[in-house]
Amino acid sequence: MSELDDPELTESERATRDAVRGLVRPPVDDTFRARLRHEFVSGRIGRRRERASAAPWFARGALLWPLAAGLLAVTLLAANRGPDWRVVSADGDGRVVVDGIEFAPGDTAALAERIGRGGRVVVQGAVTLDLVAPGVAAVTFAPGSDALLSPAPNRWWWRAMSARLAAGEAYFSTGGAFHGATLDVRTAEASVRAVGTSFAVLCRPFGTCVCVMQGQVTVGGRDAAPGEGVVVPFGMRRIVHTDQATETLPILDESVHRLHRQLVTAGDRLGR
Repeated sequence: MSELDDPELTESERATRDAVRGLVRPPVDDTFRARLRHEFVSGRIGRRRERASAAPWFARGALLWPLAAGLLAVTLLAANRGPDWRVVSADGDGRVVVDGIEFAPGDTAALAERIGRGGRVVVQGAVTLDLVAPGVAAVTFAPGSDALLSPAPNRWWWRAMSARLAAGEAYFSTGGAFHGATLDVRTAEASVRAVGTSFAVLCRPFGTCVCVMQGQVTVGGRDAAPGEGVVVPFGMRRIVHTDQATETLPILDESVHRLHRQLVTAGDRLGR
């Protein structure tokens, strides 16, 4: 019996076998044969061939430069960020409201977490709130204060801090790391700029009173640009009335007392 008549093959297997045997043998590729002979003789046969389109190492590195620059920018921005506000104390009976959320005076951990980057601060009742950004500035809000507080100044650039006092009293003292930064405070009647000092901003029914205990501040009217106005030296106060009339008088003893208390409470954290 011949191989073609193998009884163990099925009809489909015989058809497949016959189809394969009927295939036409492709012609020899002389180019492929020459390349194969060259690789065999040169000893390169079996090695991975480098792709001709592969970019040089410096070109591949250039593709990573934008990513590296982006990572560097993010790192610098994070490092430049100023310190968070921390709660030194919250004494008295009442509540502290930060961006609409109420806190008991004793809940300093939750309060510090909420106020770290500033916000709207409303002091209800007989509470006095003392905050500090270590090395940079201290802020005290007296009972009844309603203020919008910015984050502390950054370390190297965008070194500005601001507060808008709608009601009550706010006391400010700057630290050693504040040098080169600016602090702007606005009320309904006045614009205040400081570059390193201890001073108080008091909202009164007759207008705004700015008391300067150390250094000096510039006080202007409601429409003054930051830094425009009259320079008020230490030991003096500047009053801007609701009708924009002004006067300069000696500092209030109560402001001196509260600013001294602030420095005693937070002075060691200011690097002073």
